[in-house]
Amino acid sequence: MSEAEMNSYRLTSMEEPGDERMAQLMREVAEEARESTRRAAEKVSAGIETATQAAQARWGETIKRLKGGNK
Repeated sequence: MSEAEMNSYRLTSMEEPGDERMAQLMREVAEEARESTRRAAEKVSAGIETATQAAQARWGETIKRLKGGNK
């Protein structure tokens, strides 16, 4: 099925999509969902990494302060 045919279909159409068109629509939706999930996972991972680095920095500063206070 050509891209022009795929782009011409509208869900508001009174005609039901054929099996080939429905399969193509489902593949495209699945691909978009996978991409969206990948981007969301990258954002979460980056946030976790940032939070981990900040926590490690605070922990290191606390250790230095405690060691300095015990002398």
